[in-house]
Amino acid sequence: MIEKIIYLGTHYPIMAFATLLPFFILLAISFSKISLDSSMKIIHIYVILFFLSDIPLWITTGLKINNVIYNHVREVLLSMYLIGIYYFIINSKLKQRYIIGTEVFLAVLGVASLFYKPYPSSLIFIYKIAMIPVVFLHFHSIISELRITKLLNYPFFWISSGVLIFSCGSLLVTLFYRYTIGAFHDAETFKLYSQFLDFMVVIMFIFIGVGFLNANKKYT
Repeated sequence: MIEKIIYLGTHYPIMAFATLLPFFILLAISFSKISLDSSMKIIHIYVILFFLSDIPLWITTGLKINNVIYNHVREVLLSMYLIGIYYFIINSKLKQRYIIGTEVFLAVLGVASLFYKPYPSSLIFIYKIAMIPVVFLHFHSIISELRITKLLNYPFFWISSGVLIFSCGSLLVTLFYRYTIGAFHDAETFKLYSQFLDFMVVIMFIFIGVGFLNANKKYT
């Protein structure tokens, strides 16, 4: 198992970095004097969940255990958690109702999909798409409420930017791969594709890390 994990880490370095970056962020928060408010604590929990839920993927791969369903369920739950965070940082009741409706729809869809064999891998498209309008709702709130006077000091500007890049980038890369070069079923092409997806994760957590760096700065 250890040899297989080392092989993956050396042949897929971006994937390994995408796993370790959340851990480095957690270490930095632990050893720094950053004080987190309630919304940033929720993001902190997301980083913890992302890192901890990634470990079984490495273990099952090392043991050559099929982890396709686990991976998709993990993606669905993490996506729903990320969408749910915006319920607590957006003040508009209408927008909050939209987020609740989105969560309910995705939850029903996710549960229903478990009864299909094989597991519908295309389901993750819907969850990536669902993130995008929620992030735009947050950006709209920033613009319309005029509470944020120092935008670059606002942690959730960076976090939302990272989530948006991750969602849009992952969606476009996956669609491009599936309907173009993915038809060739080439191992090297798939490796390149998976590295692109891992790179999107790295970008998102870099932005989340910048958000934590701004956690104690004044933005109003």
